[in-house]
Order: sequence, then structure tokens, then C-alpha cells
Amino acid sequence: MNCVSFITLLEETIIMLPILPSLLLSISLGLSWNRFLLTFASRGECLQKPMAVTMVAAAVSLSALALSVADKGFLLGGAIILLGLMLAAISKSLSHPVVIVALSAISLAAYLQFTVHAL
Repeated sequence: MNCVSFITLLEETIIMLPILPSLLLSISLGLSWNRFLLTFASRGECLQKPMAVTMVAAAVSLSALALSVADKGFLLGGAIILLGLMLAAISKSLSHPVVIVALSAISLAAYLQFTVHAL
């Protein structure tokens, strides 16, 4: 078994799991949501230093929000959003925003890799 066929088999297995893409969207939304909400905070001093992290979190959370409704419909998209918001409430106490936003971006990239999107 060569490496190419193993990767193809792995991609087919992941695509066949219908819950995994939805979980990836929920994780992406949940891990980036708290940092995205800092954009609307009245305290500007907390945004000055990690502005790049906040911008990435905003892009990831808005993309995950839009993709969950556009790709999955209102009912399943709403469930994905609710699951992501519950994860955001749980992850509020985590202290490393760069790592959390990076995991969120990786989750969104994995979702985009394993789903079919036409340009």
C-alpha cells in the first residue's frame, strides 16, 4: 500500500463520516468566537497588542458561521452554531489566545479540505 492510496483512503473515510465536518465547523466557531467578540468591546487597550490574532479570529468565526448555514441549511446549521457557542462558553477560561485561534483556523481549513466547494 503506497502513500497516495493511503491518503485517498483516508480522505474517503473522512468524507463518509457525516458528523465530522459539522464538528469541525463547531470547533472552528467555538474556539474563535470569544476573541471575535473582543472587537465589539469598549476597552480598546485590550485589542492593541494582539490585533492580528483578533483579525484572524474574526475571519474564522464569520466564515464558520456563514458556512454552517450555507452548507448545512438552517436546521443543522443552527445546531452547529449552538454547539459552537457552547464550546465558546467552555473555552472562555483558556488563556493562550494565539494557540486557540490557530486551532480554530486549522479546524476551518480541515473542513474546507474535506468538503467539496465549487468556485
